[in-house]
Amino acid sequence: MSPEPVTVTVASPDPVGGRPADAWSKLDMPAIIKDLKATGVSAPADQVPELTKVVKDAEADGHDLYLVVIDESFSPFTVYRDIAHEIQTSTGGTVLVFGPTGLGTSSTDFSRVQIEDATSEMHKGVSIPQQAREIYDKATQPNVDWTLTTIVLIVVVVIGAVVARMLARRPKAAASDDAPPDAGDAGSSPDEV
Repeated sequence: MSPEPVTVTVASPDPVGGRPADAWSKLDMPAIIKDLKATGVSAPADQVPELTKVVKDAEADGHDLYLVVIDESFSPFTVYRDIAHEIQTSTGGTVLVFGPTGLGTSSTDFSRVQIEDATSEMHKGVSIPQQAREIYDKATQPNVDWTLTTIVLIVVVVIGAVVARMLARRPKAAASDDAPPDAGDAGSSPDEV
């Protein structure tokens, strides 16, 4: 027996479609990032004007939005998310990657809940520029501020508990003030006799 600990390394098989970076290694990431930094859009020429309008509208609202359209299909669909995350590390802001078989997102401007909510409600069968517009519009819609809602609910519950406690003690105090004196209290105590 050896006094040193034994280390066993188990190698996991590659996921379906290869390792994420291998799946999209054919993409020219430097060219995509260069396009995004210049215009906010990396897409086929016929889609660039409409997508650029969405990017400019987002910029006017104070959001950094980057839109990428890839004509290559990837499996699993999560590869698009990996691409969006990789791009987002270079650009910051919100990155939407559209592909024939999926959509990937990564954002520092919007919460994961906002982005997933926006992507779940986009209409199927519409053009990619229209999808980008729908996602952005939905992500920027006013949402319930759950932090504030939670704080308000906690305050209401605490106030309710304090009021309930005060009301519960009040009848006991009033009942003890109104109680008739004990029969043994009238007159002298038995020890004095």
